[in-house]
Amino acid sequence: MKKQIALNIALFLGLVLGSGLSASAIDIYGEELSINVDFTYASKYMWHGFDTFDNDGAFHPSVEFGYKDFYAGVWGAWPDTSGFEDLTEIDFYLGYDHAFFEEEWYSLSVGVVYTYFSFPKLNSQIDGQEIGLSFTFDQLLPIGPSVLVPSYTVYYEWDGIQSEEAIDNGFYHTFALGYDVPIPALLPEQEEQAISLMADVTYGDGPYDTASGFLYATVGASTTFEWNNFYLTPAVYYQFSFDDSVNDEDDLYTLISIGYSF
Repeated sequence: MKKQIALNIALFLGLVLGSGLSASAIDIYGEELSINVDFTYASKYMWHGFDTFDNDGAFHPSVEFGYKDFYAGVWGAWPDTSGFEDLTEIDFYLGYDHAFFEEEWYSLSVGVVYTYFSFPKLNSQIDGQEIGLSFTFDQLLPIGPSVLVPSYTVYYEWDGIQSEEAIDNGFYHTFALGYDVPIPALLPEQEEQAISLMADVTYGDGPYDTASGFLYATVGASTTFEWNNFYLTPAVYYQFSFDDSVNDEDDLYTLISIGYSF
């Protein structure tokens, strides 16, 4: 498995470095079109509380384009071991984020994102759709050297356009807190760095044949190293599972992401 991870990282770096693209964003009518290419390895693929590949890891390549407050991208999930190939996933998403009252203590960021989940090896049998609406109070609770950031996101799940299996439509509600602890930058070229702490809890009303109630909670920490438009982000998370209809055990998992932004 380690050889496969190393090979995929090497291919990713080769793609970025060999693309010949400038490190600068593309200018369109005076506004920048940003592009971010990312490759993430997760020791477990956790999605809305589900351990999708049953304790096995996943590769998550993605590319995202941003223009003004809009963004769109493609994201994938490939299992790192045999047995789950049929659940290979390619998702397409389109979103919009906007910050209101940016200079005020009640600054509010609002986002909406639509995602289409496709499973090419299952010939669209279980395709799904999701729309999420988020509210984040960026400056609400200054504490110590940083700000405690509360947020709320509601997701609605329903069948894919060509899905042959009907899913139980429904909502997830996630309540979260985030806090960045400033630390000295560990790379000379990096101006600032922080350890990002998070905690959330999710309530569901029964999508995907799950129970209604509080389903799981997550705590985690991450930090990002930046160098010449490249970044490396290691992260660790722990999920507390409250209901067997989602997950019958708690899960510790890690992620490591490498990417390039221009």
